[in-house]
Amino acid sequence: MTKVFIFIWYQLVSWGHVLQREKDRQVAVRLSRADYARIRELIEAGLYRSSADFLREAVREKLRTMEVISVRNLDLEDAERMIEDYLAEHPGPSFASEIADALGIDYGITFKAIHKLLEEAKIRKTKT
Repeated sequence: MTKVFIFIWYQLVSWGHVLQREKDRQVAVRLSRADYARIRELIEAGLYRSSADFLREAVREKLRTMEVISVRNLDLEDAERMIEDYLAEHPGPSFASEIADALGIDYGITFKAIHKLLEEAKIRKTKT
């Protein structure tokens, strides 16, 4: 029986290039004691096999929820028009970053357009 096992192991090792799959990557993570203790509780409750199992699932879940954001390449005049339309449709205070995200405009062009609109008195700052 031992000879058969050794032969099979030798064949797998010698044919390893055929049997290899894409190599996984390893990432080291530092956790607070409290977080680690919570993970250990979940493992002990039988919800996960190991902390690595928990972390893999957490990463997969986070990646599923991430949204890909695309940014439009606009000139200043188009950005100004879009921002004016946005502010007309959304009365009240708005942050520049909120406008940029909602319209898919680069932050830099958004800030330039808002600054120009303020200088031209087409929009006004809210009082803080």
